[in-house]
Amino acid sequence: MISSARQVIACILALFSIAVVAHAQIAPAKEAGGTISGKVTLKSNGVPGVNVVVRRTDLSSSHRREVITSKVITAEDGTYQITNLPPGEYRIMAVAPVFVPAADENKERVLILGKDETIEHVDFALVRGGTITGKVTDAEGRPIVEEPVSLIILPGQGHFYPPYNSSTDDRGVYRLYGLRPGSYKVVAGRGTNSFGHIVARTYKQTYYPSTTEPDEATVVEVSEGSETRDIDIVFSRTAPTYMVRGRVVDGETGQPVPSVGYGITRYDKGGSSSRGWGAVTNTRGEFSMRNLSPGTYAVSIAPPPGSNWRVEETRFEIVDRDVTDLVFKTIPSATVSGVVVLEGVDDKAAKDHLKRMAIVAYIEGRPQYAPGATSNINEDGSFEVRGLGSGTALFYLHSNSNVRVERIERDGAIQPRGTVVREREHVKGVRIIAQIGNATIRGKIDIAHGTLPADARFSVWARRLGEEQGAIYSSGQRSQVDTRGQFVIEGLTSGQYELEAGVFFPSAKLGYMTKKQVVVAAGSTIEVDITVDLSSTPIKQP
Repeated sequence: MISSARQVIACILALFSIAVVAHAQIAPAKEAGGTISGKVTLKSNGVPGVNVVVRRTDLSSSHRREVITSKVITAEDGTYQITNLPPGEYRIMAVAPVFVPAADENKERVLILGKDETIEHVDFALVRGGTITGKVTDAEGRPIVEEPVSLIILPGQGHFYPPYNSSTDDRGVYRLYGLRPGSYKVVAGRGTNSFGHIVARTYKQTYYPSTTEPDEATVVEVSEGSETRDIDIVFSRTAPTYMVRGRVVDGETGQPVPSVGYGITRYDKGGSSSRGWGAVTNTRGEFSMRNLSPGTYAVSIAPPPGSNWRVEETRFEIVDRDVTDLVFKTIPSATVSGVVVLEGVDDKAAKDHLKRMAIVAYIEGRPQYAPGATSNINEDGSFEVRGLGSGTALFYLHSNSNVRVERIERDGAIQPRGTVVREREHVKGVRIIAQIGNATIRGKIDIAHGTLPADARFSVWARRLGEEQGAIYSSGQRSQVDTRGQFVIEGLTSGQYELEAGVFFPSAKLGYMTKKQVVVAAGSTIEVDITVDLSSTPIKQP
């Protein structure tokens, strides 16, 4: 019995081994992919244990976004190698908290990687960064806890990534490290955050040592490996904040309008910032917002999708007291209906694209459009957008694909500057003609009659010819160019394009430009080489 069982097991194992071998014989060979390699050094010596991160730019949708593709750690001699990378546009950087790029080095490199291409000697030279530390207190000397502290980079030093910022600990102490050598101003306090949202401010933003005016701040110098201490900041007084309260009512009946979204926008000399989206009015149509500093504001009301009304944005001032008597009345809105037509694709493909798209309409020149001015698109391309005011209506197609609006027609007439909409008008017969951007231009910038300096920067711009001057829906697109002059422009629609290529020398404030025309067919990929002649007349840069 035991012998029989062993024979059965042996038979099963033999059959399993045959299946594995057969699978190995018929499995397709895995594509090798591209390779990027290089070395990270500190004063010519390799640095082990440094993270080298590669991010790939995803151009498959209408919005460029970057995703981390790979991350490796340098070996004992500072070398690294990243393999199995598909072709595409990449950004690569060495990440070490206390180190920064050496002079004339970019923290981040752009690479255009071809199929199965190997790019070697993508090296990073690092130096030890500097440190700024100090304490943030109020006028009585009490520490300010968890207060943001950041650096202002003085003009002419470029833009560093990531931005330098920190916050105070329970003693009011902050420490900014890994700083690139240069000149800085240090500021503490909350203002407008990096996403453009208004944030509550307990104290006025104050620059080292104790001024609220940027021009009066003391400059702090940072050198390689230095530590600058006692950069203390003293808040002089608490910044006053106020409340805004109001209500939304039906313009015809006077009844409250509950459960509608609202936000507030602050207008300053340098632009605008907003906050509050996500909040809704209560059952009595009331809204409120707190912790607002003096300034010019406007409350924006967002009708629910499909609503045929809107609220006019009205600006008001907060001076030295709360604003509690705001009343916003709904008014009937304009409506635009029509059809979206996708050129260059068959009916089935068009239906598949259209059901995953939405159309957004907004009035030209207005700082914001109501989120309700949005419509889904039916399989036959029909749409109806509500919630618009008067003015020139522009349209944007939101899609997971690269979709470009080619032109707008109204009753058969082309509308190069958008469609004019009157107050409470019901506009019909609008045709939005669009194309799927699925063509690609790849190429390289060659240099003739000269040698490039270390700080040379490349640029390529593609502009489609034949479009009316000043048309809203143009097809111009800037390309990312790597340090070798390789470039790729994806998501283009068919047509004739003019490529404008240039190389710029920031230190000399000079540049050289050249142009070349190419014809792009839908779905095609074309290869283009462009030569920039350094013996031609240079262009002066500001």
